[in-house]
Amino acid sequence: MLLDGITEWQRDLQMKTQKLEIRLSNKTEEDLKKARKKSTQAGDDLMCCVDLYNQTQSKWFEEMVTTTLELEQLEVERVEMIWQYLCQYTQLQQEMNTFNQSTVEPVDQHLQKVDLAKDRELWVREHKTGNIRPVDMET
Repeated sequence: MLLDGITEWQRDLQMKTQKLEIRLSNKTEEDLKKARKKSTQAGDDLMCCVDLYNQTQSKWFEEMVTTTLELEQLEVERVEMIWQYLCQYTQLQQEMNTFNQSTVEPVDQHLQKVDLAKDRELWVREHKTGNIRPVDMET
């Protein structure tokens, strides 16, 4: 009887162990299915993100090339405009120098004809300041 009880207890233990293993197996299968589903979803999400990244990067490169070319053209126009203004400025400066030189030359010629001593005498006579005072002599 004791032996029958132990045998029955062992059978009961084996059945419970088998049921538990089946439950664990079913639970493991469910967990495995859930994990596979999550993995598949994560893979799909990753592919969507990679596609979006690649599209965005491609668009960015296209826009950068266009923007860079536009900026380059604007820089060329800016440099050409500055060059034109500087050329015009130097041309006008040369013309002004020529004009100034032509007006300065007659003044310089008249200045060369001035006699400082005679000018002083004339001033003293016209303003009646008295005698012409002696000045330092130059050698």
